[in-house]
Amino acid sequence: MSSEVIDQLRQLLASGSKISLEHVDERRFRINSWNSIGQIQASSEREAIAAIEGHLHEYPGEYVRLIGVDPKAKRRVLETIIQRP
Repeated sequence: MSSEVIDQLRQLLASGSKISLEHVDERRFRINSWNSIGQIQASSEREAIAAIEGHLHEYPGEYVRLIGVDPKAKRRVLETIIQRP
């Protein structure tokens, strides 16, 4: 994972945001039809990084994006693609 993604992850954890991932193959990417991997349950930065890296290895050759959700406002605060085919 790049240092930019790790910095974004740190900011999300520090702000108390919920973290989840979505993935999609190239065909579905063109129609913006993402599939949720689910919420990352981690109590530390190291656990969150390990969980995300594990999911990245599960979906080689697919787009994967990191989602940050503000639990109070119930809205996305971050949507960024962290893996491309």
